[in-house]
Amino acid sequence: MPTATDLVTDLPADFEVFGQAVATSMADLLGGTSGQILAKNSNTDMDFVWITNDVGDITAVTAGTGISGGGTSGAVTITNSMATEIAAKGDLIVGTGSATFDNLGVGTNGYVLTADSTVSPTGLKWAAPAGGGKVLQVVNATYSTLATNSTSTYADTGLTATITPSSATSKVLVFVSQTGCAKTTNNTYLLLRLVRTATTLIAFEMNGGYNAGTTANYFGSCSTTYLDSPSTTSATTYKTTFASDSNSADARVQAGGSTSTITLLEIGA
Repeated sequence: MPTATDLVTDLPADFEVFGQAVATSMADLLGGTSGQILAKNSNTDMDFVWITNDVGDITAVTAGTGISGGGTSGAVTITNSMATEIAAKGDLIVGTGSATFDNLGVGTNGYVLTADSTVSPTGLKWAAPAGGGKVLQVVNATYSTLATNSTSTYADTGLTATITPSSATSKVLVFVSQTGCAKTTNNTYLLLRLVRTATTLIAFEMNGGYNAGTTANYFGSCSTTYLDSPSTTSATTYKTTFASDSNSADARVQAGGSTSTITLLEIGA
């Protein structure tokens, strides 16, 4: 048994005389050089080796394009600069040059992303969809109930249709066929107008059925086409109104149950 002053050079051998067996694999713990670290050599108990501490070492973290932060020691933080450039819902990150970028905010509802080299710094902009003159939607309505009016105050014929433009720059093309037009006494005539909400757009019949010598006069249909600029994206109603010029005679539309029609076309600006 070694004494307190003895140099133990061979752990298993020095203790063997005392009868205490020590695993010979403990000898692996001996040796090594300055700077080396102890690492497992296998899954076997106590099987270690000394290795040089340079395998997989990170000596510095350097931020590249789109990344900020970095460092050479301690806790190193890096940040995605593109992500922090986003300020609100719908924002886009757009290249502005070699290894540079900027934030492009979300556009107006219904607008599309459009290339425009004059816009600095992104070269892109949000704009209303192109395609002027294209039909964006069609609304059609019919009415076939007799309507009469014996006054010069305009009343609804019953023919009406509503459209909601998708853009305030759109136009609405209106087609009207007012059928069953008639007057039942002489010395008067039928008056017809196309109206948007409460605004008269056009008077398309001013002397319908005038005949001084005939008591009743059924003269068929009256029609008009009108291109309107409502300048809105709200629901917009178009209708026809009618009156009797004499303020006493009977003017009629949809006489005999004939069907009048109105068609609205939204035309892209």
